[in-house]
Amino acid sequence: MPLAPALFVSPGYLLGRQASKPNWWRAEVILLVATFDSHCSHFVFWHSRRAKYIAPIGARVDTLNSRVEDLLASLRTQLLAGHSSRLGHAQLRRAFDEYGSRSAETGLTLEETMSGAVSALRSVLDHDDDLTDAPQTIAAGSALSAVAMGYQNCLIDRPAGQPAKSSQSAPQLDQIQALYRISRAATTSRRPTQFLDFSVRAIADTTRSDACAVFLYDEATETLGLWSAVGFNPASIGALSVKPGEGITGLAASQQTPIVAADAQEHPSWIAARHFGDSVYASQASIPMMIEQPSRLVGVLNVLSIERRELGEEDIAFLRTVANELAIGIEFSRLRSQTDERLRRKITELGTLQRLSRSVASSLSLSDVLRHVSEAAAELTNAEAAALFRLAERGPDNGDPITPVIEYRVGHSRQVADEVQRDELVQLVIESGEARAMELEYIDGPSRLYCLPLRSPRERWGALCVRLAPGAELSEDELALLQAFTDTASIAIENAQLYRDARNGVETASALLQEMHHRVRNNLQTLAALLSLQLRQVDDEPTAHQLREAAGRVQAIASVHDLLSDESRLSGATIDAIARLVAEQALVTQRPPALALTFDIPRSEIEVTSKQATVLALLINELVSNAISHGFRDRDSGTIAITAIRDREMIVIRVVNDGKRLSSGLSATTSRGLGLRIVERLAQSDLGGAFSIESTVAGTVAEIVFPAASLVPPQPVVRGAQSPAGSPAR
Repeated sequence: MPLAPALFVSPGYLLGRQASKPNWWRAEVILLVATFDSHCSHFVFWHSRRAKYIAPIGARVDTLNSRVEDLLASLRTQLLAGHSSRLGHAQLRRAFDEYGSRSAETGLTLEETMSGAVSALRSVLDHDDDLTDAPQTIAAGSALSAVAMGYQNCLIDRPAGQPAKSSQSAPQLDQIQALYRISRAATTSRRPTQFLDFSVRAIADTTRSDACAVFLYDEATETLGLWSAVGFNPASIGALSVKPGEGITGLAASQQTPIVAADAQEHPSWIAARHFGDSVYASQASIPMMIEQPSRLVGVLNVLSIERRELGEEDIAFLRTVANELAIGIEFSRLRSQTDERLRRKITELGTLQRLSRSVASSLSLSDVLRHVSEAAAELTNAEAAALFRLAERGPDNGDPITPVIEYRVGHSRQVADEVQRDELVQLVIESGEARAMELEYIDGPSRLYCLPLRSPRERWGALCVRLAPGAELSEDELALLQAFTDTASIAIENAQLYRDARNGVETASALLQEMHHRVRNNLQTLAALLSLQLRQVDDEPTAHQLREAAGRVQAIASVHDLLSDESRLSGATIDAIARLVAEQALVTQRPPALALTFDIPRSEIEVTSKQATVLALLINELVSNAISHGFRDRDSGTIAITAIRDREMIVIRVVNDGKRLSSGLSATTSRGLGLRIVERLAQSDLGGAFSIESTVAGTVAEIVFPAASLVPPQPVVRGAQSPAGSPAR
């Protein structure tokens, strides 16, 4: 099948250039020549940035010049025949239509034909700017369109000048294909304008119309606005609007029935729109776009043709079908846009809720949490102010009314006209646990107050109230979002209260524990003082020695309680601090005046619990006392080193003195002294560890090994067994 060329030149494009120079062809003009292959449905476009004369090849030069001369002669003949200095718009189209047909008959290409037409227009319009009764740019666009139509009519074997008709081969197939493409575009296009731009072109092509436009109805302004069009001035899109009942378009909208006018400009409702470009069209059909159940106007579909055209029943039926399809597509696109917008807004709101909830939950200070909750509620609802209410405690008389009090408030403060009414609302919300809203009167005007309960499984804490600007209200989604926020706020407030209560409990327990340590220390010091008084009355040295040891033990325990009475050491103390206290007491109460005793106690970060601290004080005191009594006897100087190390899960304490060595075979088990037996028993039973003592080159080394407090409860360790540290316990 032969190709069917067609030239698409929008008169509206040319109309938009009326402000340019009269020689419009010397400015940039876009010519799109499309050839359609009915077998492969393939379009090929030719683009010329500047319309200019294209010289044909060989012998066709004379043929083209002859056709152009015939065209100019025809125009002169029509001027002379009409006895007028101006051509009618229809006359101009007929002359160029005939030129296009004759050019096709003589074998000229469409490009050559169009270049000749541009040359003829240049000659004619250069000679007289007012040659036609239409604006110059519209006349030029219409003439070029007539050339293409005449050329195409000749190729499909139709007489020149005959109005274009639908192909008799398969008109219904074209319409079905158009409906399919429009329906598909309605579901795939992301914007309504994209869908409409595609649809108006498809409708114009299918109905063989010269122009097509879609007006959409705006219920808010009660106007029909031009959203998309082909064949009109592009500047009118988005700028032109009509009221229902105005013009043929408005009449179709008001009556909600198709208006078909073969002679549009003679119709009683015809109104020419300024700068729209509809005055060049002879026929117009306006089809209302309706949504059924309930019936609702969406817009109006217009199709127009330059030559007079009578639409048949099948054409009107197709236009009504496609108008309904457009209405459904527009409604679908609007709903999708609204859904997308709501989804974006919901995502933003949820992001804001998450951020505000994280901010509220980031603090455990009750005052900070209340401030964060109030500020976040005001931001979330865009409220004028937000406040947190709690019910006041009952007065001395149980019959006294309970009134809400404001715990925290942010935003602009306004004086409420009736505080009793507001307090009753807040009290009702707190007691019922249900959110409520009320229009309250303020001194400077009414505003809506939303009040939501703040409650947890433990208690009804209070209520969160937000006051909106006058005339503003919360949507259901915004109210649900605020409710979700109040749930988070209730948990944050409860956590802050629990933290406050726990902190107060810890402070109370700490104070009691400090007081206990202080009293125990005083009692032990009193006991040590009594032993010291008793010691002064004893002349027997063995008895005096035993009293001194007893007083040292009591004083060591008292020193530990004195250490633990410090608030920063309630949970325990470091081993080096315990050792220093014992050393200080030994220097005062146990060291003979002639003995120059030195202690070497390096700093240690190893901490023990308060129970372990008391036991260690006794153990270290016994080892220091044993070193003074036996190791440094008859000596004038000596050194005692006390060290502590952490070996994995075990703590190792070594007490080393450089005095006399132990007797051969002496150990805690074989010793007849009470001190070493006390050390071994306490190390095993109270610390769950082991004790060993031996003589080395460095001196006498006493070692206590026991597990850290975080391990299992202490158990006795058998002497000689493998210690957890990996070395035999000594």
